[in-house]
Amino acid sequence: MAQDAAAPASETAGPWFIRVTPYAWLPSVSGSTRATRRIPSLSVDKSFSDILSDLQFAAMIAGTVRYNRIGLLFDLDYVSAGVDGTLSGPFRTKYQVDMQALLATVGATARVVDESKLGVDLLVGARIVSLSVDSDLRGQGPFDRSRSSDSSATIVDGIVGVRAGVELGDGFSLLGYADIGAGNSDLTWQVLGAVEYSFSNSVSGAIGYRYLGYDFGGHAPLDDLALYGPILGVTIRF
Repeated sequence: MAQDAAAPASETAGPWFIRVTPYAWLPSVSGSTRATRRIPSLSVDKSFSDILSDLQFAAMIAGTVRYNRIGLLFDLDYVSAGVDGTLSGPFRTKYQVDMQALLATVGATARVVDESKLGVDLLVGARIVSLSVDSDLRGQGPFDRSRSSDSSATIVDGIVGVRAGVELGDGFSLLGYADIGAGNSDLTWQVLGAVEYSFSNSVSGAIGYRYLGYDFGGHAPLDDLALYGPILGVTIRF
């Protein structure tokens, strides 16, 4: 989402500026499921290498459309994955948690700094996450008892944010993005930093790190959720 922040509006080829960025996010996952009468709260703490074998599907794309200083951005992520483990206790109960998440961030931007080497945009928008969580417990003791729980929710939060880019020369730029918001959740926040290199006037690549956090406050199948890890992207400019 920060991919065009380093390009001053005054230096674009015309009033319209468009970027599309397919990317890969390789996050670790930390969080806990919401407890029910049938299923206790379950911890979900896995590194990306741990969950890679359980990753079922993932697709990610971001983009920006800007006219002079005013623009629109979008960022779409879909992930389907499962995690498992064993609860502490005498029965060594095994659990399996399958999660599907569709995450969309959309917003309007306004360029407030437009220097030759520095661009800064302010953002107002929304983040929408659709969550589905299926939990299964299977006891291993003499009273082998299985329990399951299925739940889903759609969470909509308003957000405000800022993104910035600094040109370093020789094709390199530093990019940064941060937002914070609330609504259906108690709090959501995100930060991203990356280094971008332009291979040509129309193609560039970036590598960075992204953190996304949620405190759902009892309004979703999860109590809290954090996704954090490296991000790789290729941007095409039109």
